[in-house]
Amino acid sequence: MKRFQGKNIVITGASKGIGTEIARQLSLQGARLILVSRDMRALTRVREDLITENKNAQIELIPCDLGDLRQIEVAAKKIISIMPSIDGLVNNAGYARPGYFHELPIDEFEKAITVDYLGAVRLTRLLIDAIATHGFISVTSSVVGYMGVFGYSSYAGAKFALIGFAETLRQELAERKIQISVLCPPDTQTPGYEEENKTKPKETLALSANAKLMTAADVAKKFIRGVSKGKFIITCNFESAMLYRLHGIMPSLVFRIMMSMINKAKKT
Repeated sequence: MKRFQGKNIVITGASKGIGTEIARQLSLQGARLILVSRDMRALTRVREDLITENKNAQIELIPCDLGDLRQIEVAAKKIISIMPSIDGLVNNAGYARPGYFHELPIDEFEKAITVDYLGAVRLTRLLIDAIATHGFISVTSSVVGYMGVFGYSSYAGAKFALIGFAETLRQELAERKIQISVLCPPDTQTPGYEEENKTKPKETLALSANAKLMTAADVAKKFIRGVSKGKFIITCNFESAMLYRLHGIMPSLVFRIMMSMINKAKKT
């Protein structure tokens, strides 16, 4: 039996990349989906593609900018009217703009916190009473959510905050038997990643030069497998899992390794 057959699941950031692939794989398992994104045209194309793959797909679309509290409130009401009981909430919406800290406009930090962090917090708060017992809530953080990376000062703050938020929910919602998971993908081939490459400092490019890009489909598989197994932190490949453990045990060693790579890049 498929783990998510007949489950009601809400996915934000579903119009592209990892969010689209999570939607695809859950749809193929027979989940009933509400897809949320500010890009309604892209959402419509995603739904058409998913119905082509699975004629029995049950998919509703709700446009919402996760950086706008009023839109989140409207979207939450629509979600509850469609799904009074929610089995899964996938907080996946987010964006990143890498750059040198001293060159990034201050509003980039505000935007990152508003969209990546507060967007998830606000939607979760408005839907929390509708989350079913034995349901799950997930947030998409990043490798940059558990270790800072050169060039990602605005992004790292928001992604670190998501992990702290999730750790707290994990404790508070344990009595309701609601599972909390944090997806921490490494570099992944998505439209967002391509956009990030336009502003990455050379040091940031050097840090990821030898890393193999994951596909959004593979990240989605890891996510679904991790949620099915009840994992809290979901790393997606050997390298990111190793970094997670090593950074937790010997953060100074990770720092020295990264600084060696950064300093080498500075000389080129």
